[in-house]
Amino acid sequence: MDFVPTPSKETLRILMACWVGVFLILTWMQWRSRRASGVPLAYAFNLSLLHVPGALCYCMEYYAPRSPILVLNGASLTNTFVGFYVSLIGFASLAVGVLACSIFLPVADRDVVPPKRLYPAVSEKFPGTVLLFALVSFLVLGRTVGRIPSLGSLTGAGTALSIVAVFLFCYMAYQKGDRSGFWKWVFATSGFPFVTVVLMGFANSGTQAAMTVWMFVYRFFRPRIVALFGFVFLLFGAMTFYVNYMRERDSIRAAVWGRGGIGLRLEKMRDMVVNFEPFNPYNQGHLEKMDARLNQNDLVGKAVIYLASGRIGFGEGGTLYAAAVAWVPRILWPNKPSTGGSGSVVARFTGQVFADTTSVGVGQVLELYINWGITSVIIGFIIYGFLMRYLDERAAIGLEHQDYWRFCRWVLPSFGMLQAGGSFSEVIGTTAANVVFVTMAHHFVFAKFYEDTGNSVRRNLNRPALVPEYRGSK
Repeated sequence: MDFVPTPSKETLRILMACWVGVFLILTWMQWRSRRASGVPLAYAFNLSLLHVPGALCYCMEYYAPRSPILVLNGASLTNTFVGFYVSLIGFASLAVGVLACSIFLPVADRDVVPPKRLYPAVSEKFPGTVLLFALVSFLVLGRTVGRIPSLGSLTGAGTALSIVAVFLFCYMAYQKGDRSGFWKWVFATSGFPFVTVVLMGFANSGTQAAMTVWMFVYRFFRPRIVALFGFVFLLFGAMTFYVNYMRERDSIRAAVWGRGGIGLRLEKMRDMVVNFEPFNPYNQGHLEKMDARLNQNDLVGKAVIYLASGRIGFGEGGTLYAAAVAWVPRILWPNKPSTGGSGSVVARFTGQVFADTTSVGVGQVLELYINWGITSVIIGFIIYGFLMRYLDERAAIGLEHQDYWRFCRWVLPSFGMLQAGGSFSEVIGTTAANVVFVTMAHHFVFAKFYEDTGNSVRRNLNRPALVPEYRGSK
């Protein structure tokens, strides 16, 4: 712990300013790049939601945890400060990795023009098609074949197409100058958390889906100053939604998990609106809600202190080995070793005991630190940022050429990497499933709808019969 400054609220505010500076640098890199789709920004926002609100609480001179559960769990300025400092180092390393990829492994201009392109008529209908497939995956396949080992991850990949579809609706409307259509789809993203809360009782996955769309939009929206103000409003809105959801969460979940009807679930959701409270940084209850669930720094700090005490040794790659085999589906390896949940890993390296019903995510910062310390945090996040930018730039080529399936083929695998609060086993497992999904979809469905870009004759002949809107000349 010798590398950590002395914890204080004043120093924590300086660290908070550094975090904002790193985020602005990432934003600047994405804005100035000719080819960027917003993947690093989406991850940066997800990571920020896990670390910034909790640190923000302790930046307030008047805040100290008074809730019995927070006091019992040892919430403190010291834990949050130490965890936020390590997280800031990881976040800055991520930005270095993104920059390194742009410098050392950019897409050459000669490689940008694809040898084949998707038929324009197919691209035009692509968002609606994949949105329909996503709904089928979520409402039908997820409740049938999705329960079969290893197939559930593939149906999850199909469901993730809804994020791609809604973003493309926003993007295409914006490119056409259809501002009313653009804002309609932007606000439609609020349906993601609404659906997941009403059907499953969880807001996290739906909120992350909405945030991903918003950050992709933030990447291309102009004027930039409006985008920056919109981002601040988005952050405030996210915290407002969170404190209202947490107030009603238990009653909503009781209705959902108790198999209550849709009417009862909607009634519980209505209570969020009736008793609506905007986030108030002077409200002790609001701050404690964020400290309890949006403060991953607390766990990181506890792990740093616990490891420094010598009561437990570093993992030395143990959790990363579990991640390395996570891509192998259990249907092919029935005896694959169980990796255990994130909660067991966090409990082991923090010394904190969690209830069986408590969901605890290890997150990339904590998982990297418990293996080899701050060195693995720096190296791990540089690699993570490098890979993220690699996928991001190649997905952007699809947008550049209005080849939306190409965009989808590169961006969907990156969605697995956006799980800032998950373990690397979850990241690699989801990413591998998404890669398999897009590979199969391309081979069996979309490959037939591509044409050679250099052959003008074929461009007008032999159009696919499955695109009735197209009328090619003969």
